[in-house]
Amino acid sequence: MNRRSRETATAYGYLIPALVAITVVTVVPAIYNIFISFTNYGLFHYFDYGFIGLANYREIFTMKSPFFPVLGWTFTWTFLSAILNVGAGLGIAMLLNHPGLKERNLYRALLIIPWALPGVLSIQMWHTILGSDGLLNQLIQLVGLQPVAWLSSAGMARFSVLWVNVWLSFPYFMVVSQAGLKSIPTEVYEAATTDGATRFQCFRYITIPLLRRILMPVLITQITFQFNNFNLIYLLTGGGPRESLGQYYGATDILVSYTFNLMREVQRYGLTAAYGVITFVMTIVLLLVSMKVTKSLKEGW
Repeated sequence: MNRRSRETATAYGYLIPALVAITVVTVVPAIYNIFISFTNYGLFHYFDYGFIGLANYREIFTMKSPFFPVLGWTFTWTFLSAILNVGAGLGIAMLLNHPGLKERNLYRALLIIPWALPGVLSIQMWHTILGSDGLLNQLIQLVGLQPVAWLSSAGMARFSVLWVNVWLSFPYFMVVSQAGLKSIPTEVYEAATTDGATRFQCFRYITIPLLRRILMPVLITQITFQFNNFNLIYLLTGGGPRESLGQYYGATDILVSYTFNLMREVQRYGLTAAYGVITFVMTIVLLLVSMKVTKSLKEGW
């Protein structure tokens, strides 16, 4: 065996365990999920389930299905979260990067705390703070105001999940943005200021173009992550509130949390598998569209 053959064999030796693991953990369950999406598999058809074709998919896409209102909020949640998280991180990074700011290391250490805390712990903390008798409402009542239904009214619950998501996410984007800002030579800003450019013009024509290579891939991954951000929705609101909405979905439910609630409460596994297939396909399409729109696949952008 020559050297090239040995190197090829070594490469396959390293790849095969990973490929086997991916096949067992990801590919096989995905194929099984697709299969049962065409069956009536569920609580009442556990052993005697049968093939029903596209019946589950037709049920999902009927006009009375919760799919469309849940999908609308899912897209709203996804894009608002991505924009707010990246924008908040970039804005705070620019403030920390200001040459006149003193004790910036102290502020940076304090602002990175939400990122250092375990996510589950942070979400549970906010669930307690925003509860009807939580700390925030107690402080509001101390100043003579009426308590706010942060998690029990549709509008405020949606605002709350967006706010908590920003609180959890901005430290990461702050760190990424700071690294990008450090790579921009100060001479560029000095030259622009000398030519009469305002701060907004410097931000628009210098900062944003030079940070684009860093922020665009981050924004794309954030979009795909938020589309399937089950943990925050489920732990903070459980997808609710459900008042005036469907029996199995609430005002803050996104596709993945609604699918989980449907599986747990209705136990129609074939139907929930169909929702899983649709969510997977939409995630891939959303990723490809985001990359196309932001031109992240184009060389030299």
